[in-house]
Amino acid sequence: MDALKSEVKEPRRLVEKNWFLWANLILALGLIGFTLIIELSAEPPFEAYQKARKAVSLARQSQANIYMVDELIDAEYLLEQSKLAWQRENRRWRVNRNFYSARRLAAQCSTKAAHAAARSIAKRDSLRELTQNGIREIKAQIEAFRPDFQSLPLDNRLRQKYVLSELAIMESEAAFKRQDYKKAAARYKTAADYISRAGSEATATITNYYSNAPRWRQWVQETVRWSKENNDVAIVVDKIDHECHLYSNGEKIREFNIELGPNWIGHKLQRGDNATPEGCYRIRRKKANGQTKYYLAMEIDYPNDQDRARFYTAKARGEIAGNATIGGLIEIHGDGGKGANWTAGCVALANPDMEKLFKLCKVGTPVTIVGSSKGTPVRTATRSLSDNGAKNVRSAE
Repeated sequence: MDALKSEVKEPRRLVEKNWFLWANLILALGLIGFTLIIELSAEPPFEAYQKARKAVSLARQSQANIYMVDELIDAEYLLEQSKLAWQRENRRWRVNRNFYSARRLAAQCSTKAAHAAARSIAKRDSLRELTQNGIREIKAQIEAFRPDFQSLPLDNRLRQKYVLSELAIMESEAAFKRQDYKKAAARYKTAADYISRAGSEATATITNYYSNAPRWRQWVQETVRWSKENNDVAIVVDKIDHECHLYSNGEKIREFNIELGPNWIGHKLQRGDNATPEGCYRIRRKKANGQTKYYLAMEIDYPNDQDRARFYTAKARGEIAGNATIGGLIEIHGDGGKGANWTAGCVALANPDMEKLFKLCKVGTPVTIVGSSKGTPVRTATRSLSDNGAKNVRSAE
C-alpha cells in the first residue's frame, strides 16, 4: 500500500519540478527580452537638449534679446521644437523611439544661440564705443552753440530745439551708464538732429545779421573820425559784445557793460518790439534830477530819416501791421547791471558807469549803435553727426 502511494507521488513531484523550471525559464527569457529592449532603445537627447538650453541662456546673458533679437527668437524656436519632438517620441513604444529629430534640432539651437551670443557681444561693444564718441561729439556741438542761445535773442522755436537737444543728450548719457547702448545711440542721434537743425538755423540767422558788418564798420569809422577831427567825445554801442565804447579825439578812453532790449538782434522796426535800433544818432536831451526814472538818462534822436524810410517800406511790404507806429524815446540810461536784456529798446548802464558817461557827454554827442564793431566773426559750420559716425551707428543697430 505504501509502495503504491509512493509511486503516485513521484510523477506529481516531477510535474511540479518541471513547472518550476518552465516558470524560471519564462522569467529569464522575459528579463533577457526586457534587457534587449533597453539596450536596443534609442538614447534620449538629454545632453544635446541641456547644451541647447545653456546656449540660449548664455545668449540672453549676452543681451542677444536686445542686439540680436531675430537670431535669439530662432534659437528659442528650435529649442521648443526639440522639446516637442522629444515628447512625441516618448509617447511611442520604447523600441520604436527615434530621437534623431530632437537631437538635430537641439544641435541647431546650440549653433544659432552661440552665434547670436557672439554677434551680440561684438555689436554691443562696437555700439558702446560709437555711442561714447557720438555723445562726446554732440555735447561739444551743444556747448559750442551755448553762448549763442544764451546771449542772442533767437527765435523761440530754435531755443526749444536747443533745449530738446540738451535733454536728449542727458537721456543718452543716462542710458549709457545703464549699459543700454541701443537706447543711448537712439537718444544721442535725436540730440544730434535737434542741435543740427537749431544750430544750422541759428548760424543762418547770425550770418544774415552779420551781412550788415560792412555798413557797421563804415559807421564806426565815420564816428571815430568825427571824434578825432572835432577833438570831441563820441559813443559807439556794440550790441553783440554788450559794450558801450567812449571815444575822445579818435581814441577809445572808456568801455562800459550794457543791457539792451530782449529782442535786440536786428534793427528796431516799430513801437513795442523791444528791439534796440541800429544807426547813427545824436544825444538830443540829457535827463537828471528827477527827469527820468532811470537815475540818469540821455535821449537820442531816434527815429531818424533812415529809420522812417525803413519803417514805411516794411509797412508797405506787409512785414509789420498797418496800424503799427514807429515808436521813439530811445535812451542811454541808468539802472542797468541786472544781468539780462530787459529794456524796451534802450541802452542801460549800471548807475556808477552811467554817471561817468553822463558827465563826459553833451547834447549833440554822436551815438552810433551797431551789431558789432569788430567785423564778421569766424564761425564753424555745424554738423548733426560726423559722416563716419552716423554710418557706423546705423550699421551697428
